[in-house]
Amino acid sequence: MKKPVARHQGGFSLLEVIIAMAIMAMSLGALYRAGGGALRGVVEAETRLRATALALALLDGQWSVPPEGLRDSGSVGNMTWQLAAAPFQPRREKGWALHRVEASVSWDKGRRGLKLASLLPERRTPLDSTRQNEPAGDGNP
Repeated sequence: MKKPVARHQGGFSLLEVIIAMAIMAMSLGALYRAGGGALRGVVEAETRLRATALALALLDGQWSVPPEGLRDSGSVGNMTWQLAAAPFQPRREKGWALHRVEASVSWDKGRRGLKLASLLPERRTPLDSTRQNEPAGDGNP
């Protein structure tokens, strides 16, 4: 009769399985953090895009600035905005007076924000009512 041969059982030891699971857990954690960071970046970019569109809309809504200046504010969703104008240069006798108009938009409780600026002319008042009502003619009585 033959002697039984001792066979070596193939497989992983408990220590190898624990080490493999630890490596897998660390890899999944790193992937989770990377995915979360990418998602935060997308949300921040989308919020900044909405804020830029709001600031551009505020500036586009102005054609000129009244002589007394301009100051307005409000909120849209989770964003607050301010629109302000200040003289850009000393007033000249001739030519258009320019104003620097600045639109500021902030979000995240004021911790984040952006500012856009433009130059706009000062609104001119209409001619005197006496001059507008003069009859058109050659000027002879």
